[in-house]
Amino acid sequence: MRGDKGSGFRILTPEPRTLTVLCALFLFTALSAAAQNWSVDLTPYLWVASVGIDTSLPATPPSTSPTVDRFDTRISAGAMLAAEARYRSVGLFVDFAWLQLNTEAINPGPAYSAVNLKSDFIHSTAALTYRLPLEGKFQVEALAGARIWHVANDLESTKGLLPGFDASADKTWVDPMVGASLSYGLMKRWSGGLKGLVGGFGVSADIAGEVFAGVTYKYKEWGSARLGYRYLYEQYDRAFKFNLDAQGFLLGFGFHF
Repeated sequence: MRGDKGSGFRILTPEPRTLTVLCALFLFTALSAAAQNWSVDLTPYLWVASVGIDTSLPATPPSTSPTVDRFDTRISAGAMLAAEARYRSVGLFVDFAWLQLNTEAINPGPAYSAVNLKSDFIHSTAALTYRLPLEGKFQVEALAGARIWHVANDLESTKGLLPGFDASADKTWVDPMVGASLSYGLMKRWSGGLKGLVGGFGVSADIAGEVFAGVTYKYKEWGSARLGYRYLYEQYDRAFKFNLDAQGFLLGFGFHF
């Protein structure tokens, strides 16, 4: 410290280095206090689902329109990630999924030697969450937000009696969504969970819904594994038609900060 002499007293002012240390200490303390109220969860996951899909085929010339009524659909690629940032009891939940479906005609008939439909669809949900002030092992969160869909269909017919052709169509829409998430501590590292969402309400899709039930094992403070079963339903018919019914097992690995 240094002082300036006056008439019988001194006014002390801190050295710049001391002031810098005090500011840094204050900032660190403030950030530490804020960090205790924040949490972030990231969960990449794999969903192995059986898919039933009824979608609008791209427009084709009448003379070449395929008349196949039986198809075999499978998932050929995908990327999936769920994340949630929470401040105390309020948070933001995001779930992103991209799936590519290959649909192959069964017995396409003599008109074409093969009829294949490649469908790329992205659905991403963003919702505000609120954790109810409950004590004990039982936790409940309310969710309200929206889900955006983007669907792109590419149809390819290989030459048979008729000449082959390619066609494509795509559509984007948004569904309002509401729901709830429930969890219960089973044992020291195990917990069970149930999450449900419903939406559409005729605003975009006629009805949209999702249910997930599973268990979580927390093997570290920063890591966990989740196994469960997921059901997803979407019924959209606004000039463009997209009806999806998908269900299957889901495996995810969570990282907690």
